[in-house]
Amino acid sequence: MMGVTRRSMLAAPLLLALPARGPALAQDFPARAVRLVVPFGAGGITDIVARIVAERAAAELGQPVVVENRAGAGGNIAGEFVARAPADGYTLLMLTGAMAAVNPVIYPRMPFDPVKDLAPVALAASTPHVLVAHPVVPGATLAAVIAEAKREKERFSFGTAGAGSSPHQTRILLSHLTGAELLDVHFRSGAASVQAVLAGQVSMTAEATPVIAGHVRAGTLRALAVCAPQRISLLPEVPTAAEAGLAGLENGSISGIAAPAATPAPVLARLSQAFGAAVAAPELRERLLAQGTVALAGDGAAFRTLIAAEAAKWAPLMQGITPG
Repeated sequence: MMGVTRRSMLAAPLLLALPARGPALAQDFPARAVRLVVPFGAGGITDIVARIVAERAAAELGQPVVVENRAGAGGNIAGEFVARAPADGYTLLMLTGAMAAVNPVIYPRMPFDPVKDLAPVALAASTPHVLVAHPVVPGATLAAVIAEAKREKERFSFGTAGAGSSPHQTRILLSHLTGAELLDVHFRSGAASVQAVLAGQVSMTAEATPVIAGHVRAGTLRALAVCAPQRISLLPEVPTAAEAGLAGLENGSISGIAAPAATPAPVLARLSQAFGAAVAAPELRERLLAQGTVALAGDGAAFRTLIAAEAAKWAPLMQGITPG
């Protein structure tokens, strides 16, 4: 057997001092709280989903997942913040399909590249929109409201969570399918746009079910259609857009988790495992479903594929739209 030389003895401490790599890095992560940045204000569907998912993901990670709202510029403020954050896995983004697929089309100068500067971690949820109007808006059905909007253009406005947001996408699609010209009124969140419709300041909006369901039941908002292939259990009496006579009006809010692009692969894998397990948990899926939201199972690769599909669908429709 080869003896131990003086050189090998001197080298041993150096070898032991080398930093751990690969699985050891993932095993040690996280050692403190993780921050999940939401690109819109509190109360909107992205915020609601983020808080539900964060609670369960914290149990999977063994550390708190703290939700932080950074609204503005259609999500670009939050997107740039996370893209420029240290790539250590401790700052994550609640990335929406609209931010990744639409913002690069409508913003002439993006502060970050959603594809190159972010690494998708896991899918989170999809929530179909419900098209609603203030009760005083003429027309009891979607077809009647659209007909009135065409006759009285100046009377009809549409509230959104900002240019390029998923409610704005629904408005663009609605106009594309019907020819109705609706005035866009942009707010910092979907919840704010709903409040404007409730106050009679805006005629219509399209928002996620949990944001508007209570108002529909109370009669303070009139639901015209669900922008989905099937009716939703939270509002079973509301017809789909196709049932209301407008096939093709399907849209909603799609979200997932993303990290800075340079985040080490073992850390991304650990995050993907934790958030994937959180979304797959039966109790979380039931909580989301109770609010008209469907949990989406999928890792970072699946999220990236979905973003590409969203871009292919929406980029042609959003050409010429400006964020102003």
